Amino acid sequence: MVNSRITKQLVLTPRMGWGGMSWKDPFVTVTFPSKVIFTTASLLLLLVHMGIFGGDLYHFTVTQQFNLMSFHGTTVLLVSHVISFYWALFGTFYTLEANDKVLKGFALTSLVMNFALFVGRFCLDYMTIEYREEIY
Repeated sequence: MVNSRITKQLVLTPRMGWGGMSWKDPFVTVTFPSKVIFTTASLLLLLVHMGIFGGDLYHFTVTQQFNLMSFHGTTVLLVSHVISFYWALFGTFYTLEANDKVLKGFALTSLVMNFALFVGRFCLDYMTIEYREEIY
């Protein structure tokens, strides 16, 4: 006996790419696992905060041009530090249930680094409080 299979002939339309996939499919399938979202977001905010903190530390210690420091955004910076710390904390809670040691390492590193950077930012703002220009 001859085995015959009926296959559907694929016809490319303007809405479909090669292989019958829609152009939206590659964008839909690129997602993060749910346990990594908080850790990734906190690490991205950590990088932004480290850049701002490094610039402020450079202007405070090397150039001593205090007008170039980020005094005008202290409240926003401290609130975003707290948000980043809480995201790292949530990421740590979610990954402690997982059996992935690498993911736990990233989450705990993010938590510790966010806390240390928050304390460093708080200390830098406390040390530079006399150089602020307060306008009432």
